[in-house]
Amino acid sequence: MKRVMAMVAVFGLTALATAYVGMAPLASSVNSPAVRNVLVMLDRTAAGAIAIGGRGTAIIACLVLGIVLILLVALNIGEGKAERVAAKTPASVGGHDPGPVWRPEPMSQDDRIANLRRRAAGLPAEARHKKPAPRPVALIRKPRERDRDWFDDLSWLGGLPRLGTTAWPCDTSGTPLPFAAQIDLAELAAACPESPLPQTGSLAFFLGTGAVVAVPEGHSEFAEAPENLPPAYDEGGHPFPAEPGRLSRHFFPFWPVQPVAIDLPETLRTPHGEPWQYEANEKMAEQIERHARPRDTLFTAHEDTGLWWHGVNHLADQLHAAFDASGRPVALKRDSVGHAQEALAAIENEGLEADPRLEEAKEDLARKQADLAAIEAQRNVLPDMLAAIEQFIAGRDPWEPLTSDECAIVDEFLTELHANYADVVRHNVPSSVTDLAALSLRTMVTDTTEAVAALPDDQLARINREFRMPTRHPHLMFGPGSSHNPAAHAGRGDILLLQLAYDDMIEWRWGEMGLFQFWISEDDAAAGRWDRARLSFDET
Repeated sequence: MKRVMAMVAVFGLTALATAYVGMAPLASSVNSPAVRNVLVMLDRTAAGAIAIGGRGTAIIACLVLGIVLILLVALNIGEGKAERVAAKTPASVGGHDPGPVWRPEPMSQDDRIANLRRRAAGLPAEARHKKPAPRPVALIRKPRERDRDWFDDLSWLGGLPRLGTTAWPCDTSGTPLPFAAQIDLAELAAACPESPLPQTGSLAFFLGTGAVVAVPEGHSEFAEAPENLPPAYDEGGHPFPAEPGRLSRHFFPFWPVQPVAIDLPETLRTPHGEPWQYEANEKMAEQIERHARPRDTLFTAHEDTGLWWHGVNHLADQLHAAFDASGRPVALKRDSVGHAQEALAAIENEGLEADPRLEEAKEDLARKQADLAAIEAQRNVLPDMLAAIEQFIAGRDPWEPLTSDECAIVDEFLTELHANYADVVRHNVPSSVTDLAALSLRTMVTDTTEAVAALPDDQLARINREFRMPTRHPHLMFGPGSSHNPAAHAGRGDILLLQLAYDDMIEWRWGEMGLFQFWISEDDAAAGRWDRARLSFDET
């Protein structure tokens, strides 16, 4: 209030001075000697100002001087008040502590940079004191240890969920959804105290149409898989097969994970343009590398790895699958022969002499009949080959290694299959012994303690050292994610609940290096409305 009154007073004096300069001289029009003496002094001052630059310039000078004085008064009174408030002690205000005096805090360098980047990307600048976004949390697969039963771990990918009394979620047609991961919220909060999620219980994530299920703490038993649960993947193949077969598995391999918070600067936690994404991914990779080695190649076995009977059993299953599917290529060849016969008959019915198309049609029919005969012959031999391999694997322990002679037999068998029966097996049977070995190694490291006991020390060390991260992108919670358009969700203030990356070690072959991502709004997460989480898929 004092500031306003002082400014009004200065403004009034400025107005009077300006008016006087405009009307001077005024002393001669006043009869009172005392007043006349004062006005004479003012007339002289006004005359001096007018003499310097004219009456108009003098008036403008008065106005400018008045404005300057008003600003000085405003600043001096504001600063003086702040200094007096800061200098007061409890005794100076009647013995009562006035409490803290609020003063605006200057923005940090990171805050200024963040706001500038958001403005450049067309996003609103955050409020100065808004709670920062949580750090991204990488879910790093734990190393496998022979003497530890990791099925008691609290956060994991694949396997079966622990749902307690909660029902297994289904899609709108009543088909159970494939389970993907379960994350313990206490473990998450320990790694990332600023987590916006509850700090007890766990969240179970399901694919398909997508579902997030909150599970109260205290449930240690794995759920029973529903009888009508569709297969999650084909062993050695792809996820979500349309038709179940001998190679189909109803849940993905189990692998526990460790939540690890990534100390990503706040300026990189919210997307704002393509340059940001490269920088954010680079910073995250640097942080994650301190805990596990990143990779950009798929898992393979070395030439000298050897082979286990598990791999040969898998080969037998693949050969059965090839035989079961061989009816389709044979039918296609028969249809091709039928079309060629119809084309030849049509040409012959035209009755043209020396028609050049006639010989071409006959040659085409003969070629297609030969192709049909070849594929039928291949298919007819497959039962004998199946019988031979079934006899070869009978009574074998799946985790027993083959001798070098037995490995040579399998190698010759594969060579024979691809050389002489390619039309019916090429899409089902692996091309080499090392492919079978890689499959067995992936299975051993994720299976029971009996299976991991058969895993050679050098291979276990290699997997733990080089293959605990997915290919290219991390499994992730919070942050902007790794999709092509992270701002689409982050711009709405959504929370990335979970990102599941392409990971061949647990048979997660999502298209061409694809990503599944669960998103939820801040309000829905705070209210526990997990049914409103959204599942998206992106190929990177």
